[in-house]
Amino acid sequence: MTDEQRTIQVAITGEEQVGPDRPEPSSDALIGNRYRLQRRIGKGGMGEVMLARDEQVGREVAIKRMRAANPSPRAIARFVREASVQGRLEHPAIVPVHEIGRDGDGLPFFVMKRVTGTPLVKLFEDQTFVLQRVLRALVEVCWCIELAHARGIIHRDLKPDNIMLGDFGEVYVIDWGVAKVVGEEDGDWSDVGSGSGVHATAAGTAIGTPGYMAPEQVRGSADIDARADVYTLGCLLFELLAGEPLHPRGFQGMESALAQHETRPSLRVPERDIPPELDAIVVDACAIDREKRIPTARALGERIERYLDGDRDLVRRRELAREHFDNARKQLDSGDHRQVMREAAAALALDPALAGAAELVGRLMIEPPTQMPQEVEQLIEADDIRDAKLVARAGLGTCIASIAFAQLLWWLAPAGSHAPLWMTGVLVADVFIAAYAAFAKRPVPGVIVVANTVIVIAVARLFSPILIAPGVAALLAMAMAMTPRFSWLSSVWSVGTFMMIGVIAPLVAERAGLVSATMSVDDRGMRFFPAMIGPHETPAFVVSALYAICLIAGACIAGYTMRSRTQAAHRHLHVQAWQLRQLVS
Repeated sequence: MTDEQRTIQVAITGEEQVGPDRPEPSSDALIGNRYRLQRRIGKGGMGEVMLARDEQVGREVAIKRMRAANPSPRAIARFVREASVQGRLEHPAIVPVHEIGRDGDGLPFFVMKRVTGTPLVKLFEDQTFVLQRVLRALVEVCWCIELAHARGIIHRDLKPDNIMLGDFGEVYVIDWGVAKVVGEEDGDWSDVGSGSGVHATAAGTAIGTPGYMAPEQVRGSADIDARADVYTLGCLLFELLAGEPLHPRGFQGMESALAQHETRPSLRVPERDIPPELDAIVVDACAIDREKRIPTARALGERIERYLDGDRDLVRRRELAREHFDNARKQLDSGDHRQVMREAAAALALDPALAGAAELVGRLMIEPPTQMPQEVEQLIEADDIRDAKLVARAGLGTCIASIAFAQLLWWLAPAGSHAPLWMTGVLVADVFIAAYAAFAKRPVPGVIVVANTVIVIAVARLFSPILIAPGVAALLAMAMAMTPRFSWLSSVWSVGTFMMIGVIAPLVAERAGLVSATMSVDDRGMRFFPAMIGPHETPAFVVSALYAICLIAGACIAGYTMRSRTQAAHRHLHVQAWQLRQLVS
């Protein structure tokens, strides 16, 4: 066919020629006393389509008339049958028949709406189409064919040549020349055929176009039903998606192609990414066994429509998923796990089946980054400050209790000694330091370390550096070492160094004679004579016992707190890791 013929899509008649062709009409020729013929715009085996003007209405129409000057009665009967079949179908996708009549030679003609547009075959050849638009056009074709089936008419020759997309969004199914009317004698079609190439309508017992006929049509079955058109619609969808016909060789080797096609006409074309929903539709529409085929054109159209209504253009989604996944892999070495996670998660959301995406997301969720992100550092610092304040509030209570305990020092100290007053003053100062650490917006940890060092020095001077001070220093060091670090002064080694200085410095000062000694060693052993302890035995034993009990209890409480926090953190991490493994496995 020429492009002009395809544009108008001349309906199929027969190749039988009886007599010479009619001459090209003159510009003033009339047909039916109403239509002025202008020019021939297409022709087929026995019919030709003329462009004409309806003088009564004032519009352009297409008139199909017999091409042969002396057609046989059988050809005339077929021509009139085609006009009757097309005329009884009223649907927006079927070109309406305005009138059926006879010309001056007594030969039949029928008048149709003149349509313009692009045949589907042209779009297939040029690959110049928007998939969504053509899929919606195919849905319209399905509804049109469903109407024909409801009227007892089977098209039998659907193909890309016989579907036209109008210039203004219309869709037309044309060429009803070999349609089967259910309940009527089908007649002899052994001499019917038109066109050329792979889209030629076949002549013989198998009515239709090679490459688009259902298996039962190829085998010449007499009981053709609506499912034959469903198969052909599936072939059109296959060609639309795969870029080539389902049976590209037409009749040549078609039986072997059908045999290979027995299992599954899948669209898994390596160079094309086909949405799986549409692939499944093709499989079900092109089943060899018609009992397993999509039963109606309506059901086929509804499945395509559901895909379109869901706006699931999986091809584009998969392309985007692949782009995000490639970006994630490129940025993986940069250390920016936040951006990598975003890209990988986006890829997984667009295409959950994308190979490697789920593995990458799981790996990012379970494996920590090699470099600590700044945002995480800020969160950790905020948690450290909060935990430090909780520890400081607990320490505040301990300091207040120590002031109460310090009152026993008046009982323990020698008469007239000012040592208990100095010790109470130190503890009161420590209460204020603890309050500052507990409630300040961002306390300076060095202040707490220095304050506790002063307490140890005071205890060392009042009770001797190696008598009471080491225990106090050890307890304070433990408490501060458990507190989160947010400066070099509060590191474990700094805390230990300051506490040791608090004990050793007074001892060195005593041995150097800078301050009065609180201990001595002679042949009877080591003797202590601290300023805080008086000559009375009972107070010394009671206060020393209470000190030992409080020191041991304080160490146990500190250890229990540290163990509880560590266990809770480990449990939380293990549960979180288990949950992540369940999510990504």
